[in-house]
Amino acid sequence: MKRAVWALVIAVPLVALLAYGFGRDPSVIASPLLNKRAPVFTLRTLDGASLSLKQFRGKPVVVNFWASWCLACKVEHPYLVQAWQTYTPDVAFVGIVYEDSAGNARAFMREYGGGWPDVLDPGQRTAIDYGVYGVPETFFIDRKGIVRYKQIGGVTPQLLDGEIQSLLRGER
Repeated sequence: MKRAVWALVIAVPLVALLAYGFGRDPSVIASPLLNKRAPVFTLRTLDGASLSLKQFRGKPVVVNFWASWCLACKVEHPYLVQAWQTYTPDVAFVGIVYEDSAGNARAFMREYGGGWPDVLDPGQRTAIDYGVYGVPETFFIDRKGIVRYKQIGGVTPQLLDGEIQSLLRGER
């Protein structure tokens, strides 16, 4: 009888914990940056110019961490191109190359297109500052420099339109 009671004492919490874990979306990870000022960076573009987040103050910014070796980045890229074409010049787009070489990143952009600046992140300091877990991850920053949304994993056209429209309307 004692064995059965102990088995229940162990099994019930274990089953509850598993049920809780399987019911959660693993891509939903709360970011400590939400509703806080975006970490400022000054990095070199793939063309060698200096680019700072500060230069976009007063304009919404979409910051996308990506890599040429990332399959999900290849899938989402046409959606970013479309959004960039739709919302420029009202919204700034910046790509931050994650754990990749400048040569591979340049080749990716030549093949898949896009016209926004992409910057290199030596030592992944900016990725660490943003709390990036992997790529792709996209941050939506309002006109005042506040992070309003973080997408872990690839973006969709609906997500891009919804978040960008929200930034343009000044919501949140």
